[in-house]
Amino acid sequence: MAKVEVKKLSVCYVKRPIVHEVTFCAEEGQITALVGPNGAGKTTILKAIAGIIRPVKGEIFIDGVPTSELTVEELVKLGVVYIPEGMSVFAEMSVEENLEVGGYLRRDRLKERIEEVFSLLPELEKKRKIPAGMLSGGEQRMVTIGRGLVAGATVFLLDDPFLGLSPIVTNRFCEIFHKLRQEGKTLLIAGQHVRRLLKAADKGLLIEDGHISLEGTGAELLKNPHLAQVLFGHFNAISSSVP
Repeated sequence: MAKVEVKKLSVCYVKRPIVHEVTFCAEEGQITALVGPNGAGKTTILKAIAGIIRPVKGEIFIDGVPTSELTVEELVKLGVVYIPEGMSVFAEMSVEENLEVGGYLRRDRLKERIEEVFSLLPELEKKRKIPAGMLSGGEQRMVTIGRGLVAGATVFLLDDPFLGLSPIVTNRFCEIFHKLRQEGKTLLIAGQHVRRLLKAADKGLLIEDGHISLEGTGAELLKNPHLAQVLFGHFNAISSSVP
């Protein structure tokens, strides 16, 4: 379990400001949703927490540990796993072999942790010996989450995990995320499926032009007219967006 604290985070790409003075806290055992227009800075925030890009200003703490000097590998060992949009599997390797890759930094109890993944994701257990490239898109995405669990993740940074999924599969992923939450995992999820994300989230953050313009529970943000103005143009559009 781990708490994520972001304090006055600022990030630039080629001297161009992308994220400005962002401060928030993602509590352990909670789902925090980052929503906002394309290019608002959601992915940049996740990458900064994961150590993939370095901020020009601000601090990030994982369970009280400052991470500014840590490498990506050290952050993985600390329990932080970033799953980007469209993260792929090793197509020719079996599902089980893909999960084993997640244990490259942590070999203890590897078989036991893989079985725990299959318990959470029975869809994969049935296909454990099948090449991962033969799975559906949703099942492949489950494999990437399973790899994170095998790696010992306590913090999941998920970028647009519902992209391209049917409503039925999206609902299944929401079930998975809530189970992870019940196990004490901390989830930060960014994406375009605003209604679905905020319905699933304990906390919601609206990111506009690299800063937080709204913060509250998922339900509070869904009811806020400003969210609709920014993302949909008018409030009634929310009710007709993806369920």
